[in-house]
Amino acid sequence: MKILFLTLKLPHSEVVGGNRIVFQRIRYLAQQGHQVGLVSYLSGETEKQIEGLKEFVFDLHTIQQPNRNLLFRIFHDYLWAHSRPALIWKLYSKAMMDEVANAVELQHYDLVIAEFSEMGQFLYKNPSLSAVHTVISCHRCMTASYEKYQEMEEVRWRLYCKSLPQLRGLRKYEFDMYRSADRILVLTPQDRFTMQYYAPDLAVSVAPTGVDIEELQKHPPVPKEPIILMTGYMQDPANEDGVKWFVHHVWPALRDHHPEVKFYIVGADPSPRIKRLVAGDRRIIVTGKVKDLRPYRNRARVLVSPVRLGSGMRTKVLEAMAAGLPVVSTSLGMAGIEAQTGMNCFVADTPALFERSVDWLLTDRSLSARMAHAARKLIEEKYGLEIGLHQFENILKSVVEG
Repeated sequence: MKILFLTLKLPHSEVVGGNRIVFQRIRYLAQQGHQVGLVSYLSGETEKQIEGLKEFVFDLHTIQQPNRNLLFRIFHDYLWAHSRPALIWKLYSKAMMDEVANAVELQHYDLVIAEFSEMGQFLYKNPSLSAVHTVISCHRCMTASYEKYQEMEEVRWRLYCKSLPQLRGLRKYEFDMYRSADRILVLTPQDRFTMQYYAPDLAVSVAPTGVDIEELQKHPPVPKEPIILMTGYMQDPANEDGVKWFVHHVWPALRDHHPEVKFYIVGADPSPRIKRLVAGDRRIIVTGKVKDLRPYRNRARVLVSPVRLGSGMRTKVLEAMAAGLPVVSTSLGMAGIEAQTGMNCFVADTPALFERSVDWLLTDRSLSARMAHAARKLIEEKYGLEIGLHQFENILKSVVEG
């Protein structure tokens, strides 16, 4: 097959989170003999990262991500009714619309897949796009995410206010866009249920992610330290909210009970709000972006995933479990993972239970070792990288073959 990917960020070997899933998909399809093209926004990537993609991509197009004036964005988002909702419009580019259409026409692709819903707009009502099979890979349902922001009492007022204009026309546009595609992909069965709650007529398939177990276990072991670890892209509202919830409601008791413990927040672009929140507490370390997460996982005793917003399968949780790092997570943070609390993880949705679960793992080394072993076994059996990628490939074949 000839497959064209559309991405909002250049997928390369050093990215994390959802963009890493995209990179793994591109690499796998190329290794299986498919011809893979890519049209992507650029946002500060290096020439080396761009060149590294050419091993897997035969047709590469890049465009600078739109950088609109702040006052114009405020005017658009809050005052001006537009054909595209604010969340979609912020990534709109006429140049991207034309680039996608030109690539399809020149290379005669069998299928185009928009990774992340925002990129689906370049397939939906694109007047220049030739007849081609289309897939939208929905890493999160935007409507569900913003409706969730309005329901939560503790979500900061700025985000709550922001969600009101974002929702204006979002649901209709988003699901009309999904209906225009041949197939919608999601990461978990829970995500499929959410999508079909809003639109029962959608053709939705689950294409789960997995992890490269061998790669995760390459790093040499190091002595464990009393470290609680949280990872992720820290400007993501779900991660920022999780840090705030953990620091306010869980960390104080753990800090008192374990005088030696430290809390590491590891991930790119920590917001000023996160920095202000932890200022003055020397036992909370905010690293910013790091080149390799493996040394941090190897040193830590517990990974926490206090996720209360968003959707999808958390790759960081799978990677921690594969690396033998015990996990304490909210139920949302374990979505799509067939884990059992008390056996291969702890699931806790209240501050008291979350604190107690982390405390057990810091205190009881035998329990921690048993849980780490069970978690690694679960990932090896069900969430190896090849398993999810093979399923992803079969879904794309079924779309092309009708």
